[in-house]
Amino acid sequence: MRNRRFRFTSILMALIGVVSFLFASSAPASSPEPASSGYALRFYGNGSGDIDRVKVRIDPQVPADVGGDFTIEFWLKTTATGGSCSPGASGDGWIAGRTIIDRDVYGNGDYGDYGISLAAGRICFGVERGATGTTIYGSTNVANGQWRHIAVTRNTSSGQMRIFVDGQLDVQGTGPAGDISYRDGRATAYPNSDPFLVFGAEKHDAGSEYPSYAGLLDDIRISNGVRYTGAFTRPTAPHAVDGQTVALYRFDEGSGTTISDATGGSPGVRQLGGSPAGPVYVTDTPFGSTPPPPPPNLEPRAYLPLVVR
Repeated sequence: MRNRRFRFTSILMALIGVVSFLFASSAPASSPEPASSGYALRFYGNGSGDIDRVKVRIDPQVPADVGGDFTIEFWLKTTATGGSCSPGASGDGWIAGRTIIDRDVYGNGDYGDYGISLAAGRICFGVERGATGTTIYGSTNVANGQWRHIAVTRNTSSGQMRIFVDGQLDVQGTGPAGDISYRDGRATAYPNSDPFLVFGAEKHDAGSEYPSYAGLLDDIRISNGVRYTGAFTRPTAPHAVDGQTVALYRFDEGSGTTISDATGGSPGVRQLGGSPAGPVYVTDTPFGSTPPPPPPNLEPRAYLPLVVR
C-alpha cells in the first residue's frame, strides 16, 4: 500500500511537470503597454464652431492664467502659409495671423490679454493691457515642415517681450507693464471663449480674417518667470516640471477628450471636430515615439518527478 501511494504521487508530480513545461513554452509572452509618450496634436485650422482646439478654463483662477513675468514655450511643425502680423503699438497685431495660443478677451481687457500666432511662416506675439499694447514680429521662417522650438517671454516690470526660435533670439520689444491676467469673475458676453486659454485656434471664431493654426503642436510649457534673456541651447528632451512651471501640456493621452496638465492644476479639453476632424493625436513628435520595451525572456521550465521505489 505504501509503495502504491509513492508511485501514485510520483506519477502525479510527473504529470504536473509536463503540463507546467507545456504552458511555459506555449503561453504568449505578455508585452507591457507602450509608455504614454510619443504623441503630439495635429490641428487642421477649422476656425469655426468651437472645434479643432484645446480649451483650458482660466476662471475660476488656475495657475495657467499667467499675467506677470512669464515664459511660454512649445514645439511646432507646420508648412502653413498665410496670415498677417501688424507689429507696433497695438497688442492685437497678432490676431490676423494663424492663431497658435489665444488668451484674448473680446474688446479691451480690464487687466489685459495676449496671443501668439503664425504669419507668413514667422512668429507674432502681442500683449495688451487696457487700451495700451505692443506686437512684435519675428524674422525667422519656422514653417519649413521641421520641428521648431518656440519660446516667448514677458517681463511684467519693464514690459520687455522676446521671441526665441530654437534657442536664438529672433526679436524683442517693449510692451505694457503690469498684470495682464484674466480678471476673476469678470462679466462677459462671451462666456464660451473669454474665460479660456485656447491652443490651436482663434478662440472667438470671429471670422475667416482671423485664421486658426494648421500643423502640429507638442509639449507646451507655461512658466511664471522669465526663463530666457539671451540665447540658449535648443532642448533635446521634453520640457521638465520645475519650480517655475505652472502648466505643462504634453499631449500624450493618445485618446479621449481630457488634456492633462503635468502639474495637475490646469487641465484642458480637446474639442474635436471639423473636416478633417482635429485636433488628432499623432506619433510624430520632436523626440520620436517611445517604443514598447521588449517582452520578458521566458525560459521553459520543467519539473523532474521524484520517483520513490
